[in-house]
Amino acid sequence: MFRFEFKSMENFARKLINILPLYPRIRHHIFSGSNNWKEWFLVLKRCLLCKGYRDETVIREYETKFSKKVDTDFAYSFGAGRMALYAILEALGIKEGDEVIIPAYTCVVVPNAVLYRGAKPIYVDIEKNTCNIDVSKIENAISSKTKAIFAQHTFGFPCNIAIIKELATKYNLKIIEDCAHALGATYQGRPVGSLGDVAFFSTDHSKITSTFLGGMVTTSDAQVSEELKRIQLQTPFLPKYLQSKLLFGFLLEFPLYSAYTYWFGKFILSVLNKLRLVFYWRDELLHSKPELYPYPARLSAHQALIGISQLKRLDDNIAHRRKVCEAIDGVLRSDVTNYSESACLRYSFYVKDRNKFESLFQSHWDLGIWFTSIAQGKNENLDEINYEIGSCPNAEYAAKHLVNFPTHQRTPVRFAIKEIEKHSSWIKNNYC
Repeated sequence: MFRFEFKSMENFARKLINILPLYPRIRHHIFSGSNNWKEWFLVLKRCLLCKGYRDETVIREYETKFSKKVDTDFAYSFGAGRMALYAILEALGIKEGDEVIIPAYTCVVVPNAVLYRGAKPIYVDIEKNTCNIDVSKIENAISSKTKAIFAQHTFGFPCNIAIIKELATKYNLKIIEDCAHALGATYQGRPVGSLGDVAFFSTDHSKITSTFLGGMVTTSDAQVSEELKRIQLQTPFLPKYLQSKLLFGFLLEFPLYSAYTYWFGKFILSVLNKLRLVFYWRDELLHSKPELYPYPARLSAHQALIGISQLKRLDDNIAHRRKVCEAIDGVLRSDVTNYSESACLRYSFYVKDRNKFESLFQSHWDLGIWFTSIAQGKNENLDEINYEIGSCPNAEYAAKHLVNFPTHQRTPVRFAIKEIEKHSSWIKNNYC
């Protein structure tokens, strides 16, 4: 009895230490990894000088540079990747009764956007080794109601777009590229975002580039572009008080989410978030279009300036991510994967016991593992987003066993390798 009580107290103390804000340690994580102090001061200066956040000149400059970076003719910014997707669905005329094929391993905001249009998401299982949609299973999911196929590049690794194009041509379907994880990746030498009919990107603080929150649509289809232009012109900016909270969040998060300040910074941001003093999107569990703020909403000029800076440094960003992945390969694998076309958002692999894996690294890493559900952000009542449990076994397996490491520029390669080497025996014995 005494031993049991002692172990219970020990476990309680360990958990308490992990949540206490005043427990100094270096702790790496997934957020704000591509931003820098120059961008921070730029936003601060514009806020202090009350520069207009609706400055269309700055926004258009960002969109032009973005379209050039992914080699498309047009680009349109929005307040979030999910909003960019919603705008795409509207531009393509997706309506009630239509069906859109999506991978059963994604973020819940993807099926949500389809549902907001009154359409139906149709899930297709993933390939276990790539976590991308299994193209051999797409054709069986196509029906007379199907209007589009989703081409998601999971964790920055391009999916088999060539086969998807063949199916889209055969059945006269549109291809929507989900490049939320993949800015900077290529497929057979072509940038992702230029491979389908239309594409969307996320630039929130956990993605390849960060404007804190934000999204972008790219296309070279003139007709789709005209519809997107019309939609964007009708789309409002966030109200000024919400825009101020958003920028306040960025100005706080970058310094507080350093590896050296994260031990108390996360606590501070969590409190401010609960008090609604900083702004994040809060619609992951909504299955009808949000009404708390404009949906979709526009991206501000302040965020566009951050985006311009991020695009200038994209090549260095991607190079660092690939270097992290190659270095981890060197510890865990007998060979090194070719990362030359991947954006390498995360380094991912399967383990038997994900909870144990997280506990091994919790002192110095807050891993923020994706995806812990077939629709990240929604862990129950999956029938509400039209998913049937058991229909996509590979996706469900990945949701239980996949782990991943951050690769962004605030992740020092040597420190990551040191930590991986410390637990490499356990990892190798628990691959699955």
